[in-house]
Amino acid sequence: MGDLSETSIPVDFKIEPILIPSATITKLEKYTYGTGGHGDIWKCSMSSQSGTRRVAVKIIRVSQSDDKELLYKAGWIASHQKIRREAYVWIALSHDNILSFEGIVDDFGRLPALVSPWMENGSLNVYLKKVFPKLSDHQKLKLIQQVAAGLSYLHRKDVVHGDLTGTNIFVDDSGNLRLADFGLSMIAAESGNLTFSSLQSGNTRWMAPEFLEPPDDSDEPQSPQKPTKTGDIYSFGCIMLQIHSGEEPYSWIKHAEHVITAIARGREPFKRSVNMNMDEVYKLLSSRCLSKIPEQRPSIVEITTITNPS
Repeated sequence: MGDLSETSIPVDFKIEPILIPSATITKLEKYTYGTGGHGDIWKCSMSSQSGTRRVAVKIIRVSQSDDKELLYKAGWIASHQKIRREAYVWIALSHDNILSFEGIVDDFGRLPALVSPWMENGSLNVYLKKVFPKLSDHQKLKLIQQVAAGLSYLHRKDVVHGDLTGTNIFVDDSGNLRLADFGLSMIAAESGNLTFSSLQSGNTRWMAPEFLEPPDDSDEPQSPQKPTKTGDIYSFGCIMLQIHSGEEPYSWIKHAEHVITAIARGREPFKRSVNMNMDEVYKLLSSRCLSKIPEQRPSIVEITTITNPS
């Protein structure tokens, strides 16, 4: 077996994506722009006949191991499944509030990397920190409507986002929101023996409490907990209040492990004063989205009807 770290093996895609020549992609920074639970983002430029523009190149991370045989059997095959599944899901999607897919590039790492347009305004977290004091109630509602529209599109396609957070929603040059990283959590839960929640330590602030429930006391092996549409609705409720308040869920807690403890103890992700000035309709909607009982949360159809009645 060759050195896996220097080998890029083709992936059998269900729908063949556009293959972008690696010579047209250039890294613009020495280090990754962002790192998440599933991969690393590089800020790059891409050259074409129409000119040069900035793109984001995402490399899905492969677990490191001194045992190359173990790496191959566990991490390598699983990661091929991840890249194949995510690209398949992503290629089939097209919506104004979904980050578009440009194609794949080989020779950028161990696996084909996924290329998307560069979002100059960054994530929703970053964007709100910059513009929140200037946002009117009408502008906040527009942002909420865009998240709902993107999530509605995914759910109609039977795609569970599974990791809807302020770090996975991006803002384009026109200030429009675009959802990204949909389906990655489902893929991660299916590709190994790690639970969904164990892969999300950086994004626990937006996570529904049922994903942090401890396993039962039986001796039966526990299947990885997969993300759900009702889990997406809880995360949407957090995003809704984050846009309204400019604060992240559990903003008064600094460390992720302490957030997990707060969720386990039944603490709410936002203080009561956050929704004090909200319209009663949206106050009730956010409360229902954040219900600790998944079945009591509204569907995305009901949410879009309330947030965008026209």
